[in-house]
Amino acid sequence: MKRREAISRVALLMGGALSAPTMLAFLEGCKSANETSTGISFPFSQDRQALVSEVAEIIIPKTDTPGAKDAKVGEFIEKMLKDCYAEKDQSSFNEGMKELEKRDFMKASPAEQTKILKEMETAARTESAKAGEEKKKYTEAGKEYTDAGVPFFQLVKELTLLGYFTSEAGATQALEYVAVPGRYDGCIDLKPGQKAWAM
Repeated sequence: MKRREAISRVALLMGGALSAPTMLAFLEGCKSANETSTGISFPFSQDRQALVSEVAEIIIPKTDTPGAKDAKVGEFIEKMLKDCYAEKDQSSFNEGMKELEKRDFMKASPAEQTKILKEMETAARTESAKAGEEKKKYTEAGKEYTDAGVPFFQLVKELTLLGYFTSEAGATQALEYVAVPGRYDGCIDLKPGQKAWAM
């Protein structure tokens, strides 16, 4: 199975958990860019790649299963942003990264890092709710609405989940996985403590 097909399946499985730009990003196809007008440069610097990987690791930490760093989610996020996302989403991501850099995220304690990300998550929810209300007003008035891109934390969380659960480590160790599935059973009871099935 190709990675693109796996991503599509995970996206369909996650349903409404993904924003429209994330769904469109890999369904529309890829583009190529080294530097965009948003000021974000590809490939990421070593420091920025470490920062992205650290944020992903906080979202999916290593436990008895591999974490986001083990699954190389940071590299996945960079590749998706570069090849598949619109400039407004790249810009939103870049602004979020600048905010983390300004707050010395990498030098903060784990508790402070978690606190910073929770604040960003709350801000992303508020921003998304406001954007939804604005879009509704514009639509009701018959005007076209242009959004500012997916909020940083929402984007990084979605890409972390996609990258992790479509990686070999995520699909085979964090989920139940059958390389060659047998017959289709539409309704199977899960045993206590059993992992969800990979697609």
